[in-house]
Amino acid sequence: MINAAKYTLTLKNHSSQFHRFAVFQTFQDASESVKPLSLAWIVGAIAPGTRDQNSSSQFTWRTTYNISIINSYHIGNEMLSTNSVHMPVDIGGESGFAVTYFGDFPLGAPAFVGSVMDGQKGYLIIQSDRKIPTSERQHEENCFLKVGFSMAGRQVSVADLHPDNLYRFTLNPIYRVTTGEFYPGQIIGDEPSGNSFAIDFGDDFNKTIILKGDNFFEEEK
Repeated sequence: MINAAKYTLTLKNHSSQFHRFAVFQTFQDASESVKPLSLAWIVGAIAPGTRDQNSSSQFTWRTTYNISIINSYHIGNEMLSTNSVHMPVDIGGESGFAVTYFGDFPLGAPAFVGSVMDGQKGYLIIQSDRKIPTSERQHEENCFLKVGFSMAGRQVSVADLHPDNLYRFTLNPIYRVTTGEFYPGQIIGDEPSGNSFAIDFGDDFNKTIILKGDNFFEEEK
């Protein structure tokens, strides 16, 4: 476990309705050419409650990050071949990885092939080389390459993997919560921030959020 901080999030329901919800993460300072998609990271439900009748849902996790390179090959209509490779990420260090593709596309595999020397503390850097097939080539072969991020063993975000590209992501995410029907790993959307509540942990890794209605949240003081 590498530099893993422990977080606790408690969600209290002060509304008269049963709610489903999702916690997800957004990343600032992503490279302009790459737009990671936020995924439903924690999915839960909470019973109706009031200020006096406490109904709550609590989650505890550690900030253990992993980065994955994923190759999904759609072979015809009824067969899917997937291979992947995973690496732990030191969020307190300088994490930089070089990525390439081995073999003849699409019957090959992506791989990490070393470190990126100009890494930055608190950021994840990924440098892909020219052996990564272009987006056009991936669509021609119905074989798609992705960069995946996971925290505490659950997938957080995914981005397309393109050739000869530098990916730069901060490892200080913004946690957000929204109500609605979700399943784990579901894409939240291209603009997820507008219909959600930002959870500002700051230096306090234990937060309580009160739900008062559909996407109406406030922090407990």
